[in-house]
Amino acid sequence: MAIHYSASLHAFLDDTIHATLPDDAIAITAARHAELLAAQSEGALIIANAAGRPQIRRRTANLTDRRTALVRHVKREAARRIEAISPIWQQLNDMRLPVPSDSAMEPAAAARFTAIDAVRVASNIIEDAIAGATAAQLDLIDISNHPAWPASVEDADA
Repeated sequence: MAIHYSASLHAFLDDTIHATLPDDAIAITAARHAELLAAQSEGALIIANAAGRPQIRRRTANLTDRRTALVRHVKREAARRIEAISPIWQQLNDMRLPVPSDSAMEPAAAARFTAIDAVRVASNIIEDAIAGATAAQLDLIDISNHPAWPASVEDADA
């Protein structure tokens, strides 16, 4: 099995799947194929050089693009933290629990929703900081370890 790159098709082809290959198809290693796909998943372009070999062209992100990427990262981190507090099925069950008429919600469920709200507040704070940050300040933002995040359940148990 060999992977080929065709500049005319701007595509990768596997000779075990494709019976015929275009004339410009060039064999590449599995490692190079993986490297090209990894770069593309990070926003780079795959282009052909003059010899038809695939090359990586990294895009230069402007400030708006960088902010957008960081906000996406914040949203993924918030979702991960919320899932760790209470998976969606648990949240739905918490909302459906029969409650006594004198209380709004079962205490354990209320505690989970309070923790989720704290993650959402932190997410908003971090997104606001990103929106007003300079390019140099964006380089210093560590989303996963940002101090605005509330202490996690794992941290509280330690």
